[in-house]
Amino acid sequence: MEEHTASRKRARASDSQDATQPDAGPQPRGGDSAAVRDRDYWFEDGNIVLIARGVSFRVYKGLLAEHSSVFRSMFLVAQASPQPAEQSIDGCPVVYLDDAPEDLRQLFKFIFPLGTSIRLNQGPTINIDMLAALIRLDHKYELPSLHEQAISFLSKYYTTDFDAWVDGTNATHWRPQPIHAIVAIGIARLTNTLSILPAAFYQLATLPLEELLAGYAAPAGESGSMPTMTWRRLPQAELLLCLELRDALIALNIETAFSLFKAPTSPPSCTTRGHCAMYFRQLLEYAGQGELPHTLASSRALDSWLPNLEQEHAPLVFKHRSACRNCRSEFASREREMRRETWRKLPGLLGLIIGGWDEGAADA
Repeated sequence: MEEHTASRKRARASDSQDATQPDAGPQPRGGDSAAVRDRDYWFEDGNIVLIARGVSFRVYKGLLAEHSSVFRSMFLVAQASPQPAEQSIDGCPVVYLDDAPEDLRQLFKFIFPLGTSIRLNQGPTINIDMLAALIRLDHKYELPSLHEQAISFLSKYYTTDFDAWVDGTNATHWRPQPIHAIVAIGIARLTNTLSILPAAFYQLATLPLEELLAGYAAPAGESGSMPTMTWRRLPQAELLLCLELRDALIALNIETAFSLFKAPTSPPSCTTRGHCAMYFRQLLEYAGQGELPHTLASSRALDSWLPNLEQEHAPLVFKHRSACRNCRSEFASREREMRRETWRKLPGLLGLIIGGWDEGAADA
């Protein structure tokens, strides 16, 4: 079992073999002529040249140093040790980095915005790979402000709050694709932000198996005029954990369905003289046959069961009848609480203890 902490402890390199890492490309370091100037981040009045894996960036060292104490120290060393003319470009000192050029571009979007200013609270400008790049670079260059914003962004979407998750208030500013949870899991492991994991694993566990196994293609930069891509996939250990969660969610979904739909009698407030109990049992049978929106054999155990009660999905035998208003109201209340119980079990199903998990409901 793992205990959740808010620590920003640096992970060892051997511990962080995760989906946040891009595939390493060739890393030329020889003559500067081998480096290609980046088409966006080469400022003619820049005062430092960074060369990363064959791509050169001419930027402003003062702005970089303002955001990163590591860059600040690097530039002080470069200034104290004047370089020969053949090791400078247009009089600018050259610093070699071993980072992916695409990661640096994502960082520079915030430090050297082009056109309009980019902020992390503007959802359309944000994507999971951008956040992963910022967090990877933070671990190397210490970018506390951007790190905190990126983690806050991820933690809001991959929430600990059941009501926020099912009502969609966690996604008011940003909604990544479900498959992007692959990268969110890598970030959670890298930064020890374990509260992200349950919701991220849940999203992956509800995907079609072929989509989960395939992963997704993310931009890795450019080769000439053509964009290059890298594939993000779950490491084997995380994949096995996800498949175990998938099986557990299916079992919980079935258990919830039987508890909800197979009541022996209607509640005392029922106005149909027992018809509603028979109606719900019939709905259970149709859900088991896969003929309703929320099926028994589904891993989407947090989805609402209420769509199964809609008239257009009702079995033909009850075409002109449905549950009475009192029974529907009682059912809606019970099914939400049962889904909340499933939510509360998520950390334990992953072998985690998350402090404050669904704490808002306990306080309500």
